[in-house]
Amino acid sequence: MPLIDCDVHPYAPDMDSVAAYMPRAWQERFDGYPLPRAGAGPDRYANPNAGLRKDATPPAGGIPGSDPQFVAQDLLDKHDVAAALLLPMQGAGMTAWTDADSAAAFASAINDYMIERWVQTDSRYKLSAIVPPHDAELAAREIRRLEDVRGVASVMLPLQGTLMGHRSFDPLYEAAQEAGMPIVIHPTGAEGSYQGCPTVAGGTQRTYPGWHTALPQVAQSNLVSLVFDGTFEKFPKLRVAMVEFGFSWLVPTLWRMDKEWQNFRFEVPWVKRPPSSYVLEHVRFATQPIDEPAPRTNLWELVDLMDASQALVFSSDYPHYDNDDPMTVLKHIPAPVRQQMYDNAAALFGDRL
Repeated sequence: MPLIDCDVHPYAPDMDSVAAYMPRAWQERFDGYPLPRAGAGPDRYANPNAGLRKDATPPAGGIPGSDPQFVAQDLLDKHDVAAALLLPMQGAGMTAWTDADSAAAFASAINDYMIERWVQTDSRYKLSAIVPPHDAELAAREIRRLEDVRGVASVMLPLQGTLMGHRSFDPLYEAAQEAGMPIVIHPTGAEGSYQGCPTVAGGTQRTYPGWHTALPQVAQSNLVSLVFDGTFEKFPKLRVAMVEFGFSWLVPTLWRMDKEWQNFRFEVPWVKRPPSSYVLEHVRFATQPIDEPAPRTNLWELVDLMDASQALVFSSDYPHYDNDDPMTVLKHIPAPVRQQMYDNAAALFGDRL
């Protein structure tokens, strides 16, 4: 069965390569500025594996995941990947910045670099165009600039400290809905590390595994916000994909949301039906990092409780150190679920895939 991989990370080799796609004034502004998130960023939590797989290093050297031809051989050809959604994590480093205009200029340059150097080299690459979270009007402008560009499949929104249901995001959602482009969110590494970025509940984790375990809280909070703040009522055609937050937390969250809606419908009259129905219609969840309970069948029994497989899509997270290798992961996923994940991704991105 061919795959649609909803989480592949392309990397640029250096800032000069990205700055070449900026107007001259912005090139001068970024001259000498380090390229953020090149695989070993100065985050609060030092990844013990340096973040990237060493065996994904291109034959000529450089950052793992920076050679589109090698990634095509090492991932797409090897695993029969029909389409790979590119999420440019170096652009996500802008979440720690304070200047919206700088973030917008950098986002546009990253997008143009990825379109020319990746999307145009292999038709299986599909870009999730990154937009600045600082200013929804600037983000909407970038969406409209790229909405007719072949190979651009979705919008990557790196999160800051404002929950996704806040009305300040409405211009962004309006542009994405009009363009028929899903919104994709993904951890940036800045969660719990920088002021103004998403936090995790209860305080600051001391260790990397503690922080990594708590990351799904970010997705859970934003999912609750999208539903109870009425985003999907305002934008009925909007679709959202939550990538690299896992999914085993989804079913108990849906149970709790439905119960609270039944108890407090008077407070959210714009939520006109059970929250779980909005989520299963509008939101998709990528598999990586997949949980591995003993026995592993317990995971799929949990998913079956609410027929949540209709909300799942496959993701590998290549070339990150903890990526889910398709050969290893897929053999533990029931065949009907594998087919469902393919169909879900095909429907999510539609003709843009």
